[in-house]
Parts: sequence; structure tokens; C-alpha cells
Amino acid sequence: MSELVESALRLPRLARTVLAARSFNRQAQTPQTTAGQQQFNMRSSMDLHPRIGKLISRSVVRGTPPDAWQIADPDSSRFFDSAEVERAVQSIRRDGFFVFSHIVPSDITTAIREYAEQAPAIARGADQPAGVYPRTQPLVGRYDIDETVALQCVEVQEFVTDPVAALISQRYLNQPVLMDEVAFWWTTTQGTQDTNLNAQMFHQDRDRLAFLKFFLYLTDVTPETGPHVYLRGSHRHIPRSLRADGRIDDASVQKAGLWDEVTELTGPAGTLMAVDTIGLHKGKTPTGGDRLALENEFCTSLFGNDFERPHFPASALTRDRYAAMPWVLQRYAQSAGEAP
Repeated sequence: MSELVESALRLPRLARTVLAARSFNRQAQTPQTTAGQQQFNMRSSMDLHPRIGKLISRSVVRGTPPDAWQIADPDSSRFFDSAEVERAVQSIRRDGFFVFSHIVPSDITTAIREYAEQAPAIARGADQPAGVYPRTQPLVGRYDIDETVALQCVEVQEFVTDPVAALISQRYLNQPVLMDEVAFWWTTTQGTQDTNLNAQMFHQDRDRLAFLKFFLYLTDVTPETGPHVYLRGSHRHIPRSLRADGRIDDASVQKAGLWDEVTELTGPAGTLMAVDTIGLHKGKTPTGGDRLALENEFCTSLFGNDFERPHFPASALTRDRYAAMPWVLQRYAQSAGEAP
């Protein structure tokens, strides 16, 4: 009975989400937050279909300025080969993800990894202050580096402001996009008992209406060191039995007859992938060593989850890219738009 009641409530929540998102996006200045009930309504309405967020986005995100489509010079990217743009877009549309052939140069990945080895990180689920990741003796399954801390590294700034990633996101979503979030974290072998907390069970990301994420492996990732796992095609269709917001175990995916579509994305340090994480995905719990990953998300609207406007010392490249694409990098206006 409770499921019937919940199903009956999703359509009114969908209608309220459309109204709230339209109001949010009509504001002259982007609101600082989305009310909690509106966030809940959005997430609940996404139970209806994995494409519902994109449909809402195309309906309500209108009237963006002409410069919203502008990006910096794609040839300035050291992370992506611009020749892979169209192949990436087609692959994401078909499968929900794309692993780039181009491997990021080792001097860049080494610089980011060495920064992460000495940056303060938060032990997820542990009640303790941030500290340097204890790589030889980790206590928990995941250590997160805050976005503001991550952006102290100029190579991280270069990755999260990359114009090719913005271009792929624009073409995939068919809308102007803006850089939304940065995630930077270590995954360890200590997380076997905290798979829910550490996002190591299948789930959908529902923080925004329409979005695309880019993941960069900064350590070699094998089946034993925590690859990203994706249910191929689930960004387009998810069986009703797997649509609920929350964590889903492997047995449920197997019961739905979809295990043959489960794909583990492995690769050496420097491997880049674009993933539409409205599809079912998870991180695999490492058994043979830790993993360091850096993630960047582009979305069509900041309606939804709370967001930050981090303050950090912007590099010259970051300032140049902000000047070229201020709409895309609007969250960084206070830092990248300031005079040096």
C-alpha cells in the first residue's frame, strides 16, 4: 500500500519540481540554495524515468545569455584530445559513458597525486578533523579532499576548467552548461563494511536535473583497486524494480537480468572517462590497493543540491578561461574574476 501511495505522489511532485525549477532559473541572480522540500520533490520525481530530469531541464532552463555557449580554446586542453569529442558524445548517448583513448601525461597526474598525498582529507564516517591521508594505514574506506582545498593545486584548476569537457557536456545535453562540483577522494581497502556510505552500491546521482561527470584516475585502476562500475544503458532505461532513490545491491541487478550489462571501467593513471551518472553505477570496493580519483561535473542549472562558491588563488590559465567563458565558470567568479 505504501508503494501505491508513493507512486501516486510522484506526479504532483513532478509538477511542483517544474514550477520550482522554472522560478529558480528565472531569477536575475542565481539563488544561493534550493529549499529542502524542493530537492526532495526533484529526487522523487526522478523515480518516474531516468530521462525525466533532462526533460525538465529543457523545459525550464531558457533565456540564458548568448555567451552561455562560449568556451575557451579547446586546443588549450592538456587533458583531452579534441578529436574525440564527437565519438565521446555518441558513446555517452548510447552507453552512458565513454573512456577516452588519450591518456593524461604522467607529469600532470604525478603532480596532482603528490598534492593529494599531502593535502588535508576528511575520513568519511569518522568523527575526526581533516588530516593528511594515512596511505600506509588507512582507517576508513574513503578520504575526501574538499573542493576549496583541491583548487589550491593549479593542475586541478586546469582540469576542472577544461573547455573540451564543457564542449562535450554542451553537445551531450544540448544546452548551455556550467561547472558544478569537484570531488577528489581516496578509496581504500578498509571500506568493505561501509559500502553504502562509500557509494559502493549501485545508485543514481540526482543532485541536478541534467548533468555530465568526468572522472580522472590518478592511480592505476585494476579490478582489484576500485574501478568505477556502470550499468550500460541505464541512463536511458531502468526497470521499475531498480528505480527507487537509494542504494541497490548486486543481487537486485542480477535478479533484473541485467548483470551482462555491468561494466568495470579500469585503466592506468591518466585514464579519463565521461559518465552520465543518472544511470546506475557504483565504485567497486578495492581489495588490492587504494585508488585516487578526481571528478568534475557540468550541469545545466544549479537547481537542486546546495552548492559552494569556493575562494582560491586562481592561476593565470584559470583567469583566462573565466574571461573566455564566464557563464560556464560562474561559481568561480569571486576568485577567477578578481584582479590578481
